[in-house]
Amino acid sequence: MSIDAVERNKKEGKKERKMQMKRDHIIILLLCAVSGVIDVLGYIGLSHVFTANMTGNIVLLGIGIGDARQVVLSNAALALVGFVIGIIATVFIQRKSGTSRSILTWEFILILLSAIIILLIPVGGVISSIILLILSIAMGMQTIAGRNLKIAGLSSTVLTSTLAAFVEGVMGVMQKNAQKLSLDTYLRGGAILLYLLGAAAGSLSERLIGLHTIWIGVALLAAVLLLQSKKNRAR
Repeated sequence: MSIDAVERNKKEGKKERKMQMKRDHIIILLLCAVSGVIDVLGYIGLSHVFTANMTGNIVLLGIGIGDARQVVLSNAALALVGFVIGIIATVFIQRKSGTSRSILTWEFILILLSAIIILLIPVGGVISSIILLILSIAMGMQTIAGRNLKIAGLSSTVLTSTLAAFVEGVMGVMQKNAQKLSLDTYLRGGAILLYLLGAAAGSLSERLIGLHTIWIGVALLAAVLLLQSKKNRAR
């Protein structure tokens, strides 16, 4: 192989790695939007608890225990149990396949299943609890899938540390009088913004079409899987 061919292959490989990195960045941001939509669906549409924000659910669980509010207690506990089940399931999926795509495929199946249940069966009582459990499992799986991308320390569902790191990055630039923020800081800010936009879109949609808002989450995850498939084909 000639020197020119070697250099050309290096340039093409470098270009492809950049494309893969951009796809991963888009994927993590889309997953943050999914979390916003599904969290709103769980809180407003189902049981007044979160499906992705487990810090909030632990607080709600404490409120339920302290005030003896049975409904809050049971719903927060159910969401926490579902989230833990999702993480445990992800451990087994990773042992078998080891890819984020496999995890996200299972998440897509779970959210699509929830959407079909909502479409076909009146939601209330036990059905509402079942959907809450399924969505919490899906969000537990997404948390690990997002972390596996290893982008700026993002998990796509836990944003407290993301917000802290974002503010820290902004303050670091201001103190050093630097000209621009790091890519990680931009990604953290983007993650917070996409979660916010997902929640806003979910809230507006829930008022208009109710629980069928879940189809926004289905569409976003379909886009994620499409990007994942392009990434795998490139390899």
